[in-house]
Amino acid sequence: MGIYGALSSAVTGLRAQAHALENISGNIANSQTTGYKRIETDFLDLIPDAPISRQVPGAVLAQSRGTNNVQGDIKTVSDETFIALNSNGFFVVEPKIGQSDGNAVFAGTNFFTRRGDFEIDKDGLLVNGAGYYLKGLPIDTLTGNISGSVPEVIRLSNNFLPAQKTNRINYQANLPQLPKNTGYVATIPNSELLNTSNYGGVAATATGDSLTVPASAAGYAIPDGTIDALGAGFADGQTLSLTVNGVTRTLEFHNNDLAGVAPGNIGVDIQPGQSIDDVMAAMQAAIQAGGGGFTTATVGAVNGSLRIGLGDNITDTLTLGGTAMAGLSLSAGPYSAQADTALDALGNGFVPGQTLTFSVGSTTHTLQFHNNDAGSVTAPNIGINIQPGNSIGDVIVAMQAALRSTGGDFSSATVSANASNELVVSMGGFKTSALTVGGTAAAGLGLGGVHNNVNPPSRLATISAANDAQFKANSIAGGAITVYAENGAPANVQMRWAKIDSAASGGADTWNLFYMSDSSATGTQPMWTNVGQDYVFAGDGSIAPPGLPTVMISDLEVNGVEIGDVELKHDTNGISQFADVNGTANVSTLNQNGYGAGEFVSVAINDSGRVVATYSNGERIDMAQVVTAEFNAINKLKRLDGGVFSSTSESGEAILDLSGSGVIGGALEASNTDISDEFTKLIVTQQAYAAGTRIVSTADEMLQEALNMIR
Repeated sequence: MGIYGALSSAVTGLRAQAHALENISGNIANSQTTGYKRIETDFLDLIPDAPISRQVPGAVLAQSRGTNNVQGDIKTVSDETFIALNSNGFFVVEPKIGQSDGNAVFAGTNFFTRRGDFEIDKDGLLVNGAGYYLKGLPIDTLTGNISGSVPEVIRLSNNFLPAQKTNRINYQANLPQLPKNTGYVATIPNSELLNTSNYGGVAATATGDSLTVPASAAGYAIPDGTIDALGAGFADGQTLSLTVNGVTRTLEFHNNDLAGVAPGNIGVDIQPGQSIDDVMAAMQAAIQAGGGGFTTATVGAVNGSLRIGLGDNITDTLTLGGTAMAGLSLSAGPYSAQADTALDALGNGFVPGQTLTFSVGSTTHTLQFHNNDAGSVTAPNIGINIQPGNSIGDVIVAMQAALRSTGGDFSSATVSANASNELVVSMGGFKTSALTVGGTAAAGLGLGGVHNNVNPPSRLATISAANDAQFKANSIAGGAITVYAENGAPANVQMRWAKIDSAASGGADTWNLFYMSDSSATGTQPMWTNVGQDYVFAGDGSIAPPGLPTVMISDLEVNGVEIGDVELKHDTNGISQFADVNGTANVSTLNQNGYGAGEFVSVAINDSGRVVATYSNGERIDMAQVVTAEFNAINKLKRLDGGVFSSTSESGEAILDLSGSGVIGGALEASNTDISDEFTKLIVTQQAYAAGTRIVSTADEMLQEALNMIR
């Protein structure tokens, strides 16, 4: 080949360096293009076939090589829809091919780019500076989950965000083992507890309250007819002396032998099979028959304890039944009486106009209290006159007489007050729960409310407005949160914790959670409502039994706003009871999933690749998930205008990533072109090109010399 071969090789060299120069020029020109990937030039030598001893370097061929795997610098920007990728992936985009009825039309073809300068256009689409539209997957705004698997152009709407009703409240807290509420007094045991018996009634000024005693035994009501009086505290020949204002009456019990009664004593016959009720009735009749200050005597049993009321006086408790009674002789009297004459009934639990209803089975009688105004009594109520100066004992006597006068199941009714100023009514062998009377306790409690013949409830369903101050003194704040109705109406849920039992008092550490259901309630109207769950804790502070991840609040309604059923989600061990020196509830988690309607404000793309819309109500709703694509042969993609690429048979198909990993919000990737490096390559290319021209010149001169040989 000789000179001609050298000349041919030099020409290919010039052509290759020109190609390299073109690439360098393009790289420098695009050094400021967002997401641009520079093109390198590779040189491929072409060796002519010849024996090894005759081989020559031959010609050269220039090839372009992509640098798609080389990341450019990432810089932060203020535009919240600009994004960059910190990976070898690409954004999936698509160009618009036209419009139909004012709407953009797309062909459904995927292209790929690193250019992330996306902005919202007039149609609510995200388009970058090269005119390509961002694709992703839609998100269910209610669940926050991705819906679909095929990328589509992301469309945003500036419509109002519909309200979402609250159906879950996430709540986690630690309750103090010893709540230091305002009612707590260190020297008074159990003063930190909510005494539910003090909340059974309502305000003393309320009317229309009832006290119900079912006709059959249930719950706490125990018919004591099964307790044979003989051998259960009463014995043949036993005596019991009662003294009132210096006058003494002695009861002497006999078994069908009243002839043996000592002179001056009052005989009470006890026959085998008689119950304690029978004996109490006989005692009451015998004492009343004695005349004098004993004509209004009452005898009744409360919680298995005998109490005898004489005028304004109430005896101490005498235990009845079983070995307890056998160990306490009734002949050990006389028993001192407690005078309650200092407790003026008016203003201390009894007020004119107040009513108290008693029911046994289907028979109901209502007592209505008045102050020397019998005409104010509403028929068929039974009037009870309370005059200034009357004691609670006077009222008790009047109540008992009025009930007995109705006959039937009420003929043996007994009304008495115990040493703690608790009113107790017994009818037909059944006893009511104690009702507090007298002093400030009665003013806050009254005689109202529905009291079944059961123990004071361990869980109060509601707290009335009249008891609000008392309740706040016996409870601790548990936080507050705004929830939303179906129409977006907000309601503020204020919560308070009350401890109703403790291991220190022989029970189990038990709490109830209340929420304020009606802040404008008055009098008897419920102000606080129990969520309906006992929170019981083991000695180590964990909830027992283990778990209790959720509690359902049925028909949540706050200040007239109906929310409906709401799940109170605690998660496992989310509620605990550990010692806390402050004695307050420490709320660690309190949020909910509802919101009111809102107007579209802005949109942003976060670092998880989520397109997030912000609304005027403060809600940030995930609208779409940005999809990214990777390729096995990333540098085999075909370049197109606008910094986009299309897949080829050499690159392989796109591998889609639906998680949005590698996305950086509020950022852009710069061109990976290095100007100084390009200038260096430019110098080398220029020198190589110049050297190539020297080969051409030299070959030309040599050819001229060869031609001159024949002249």
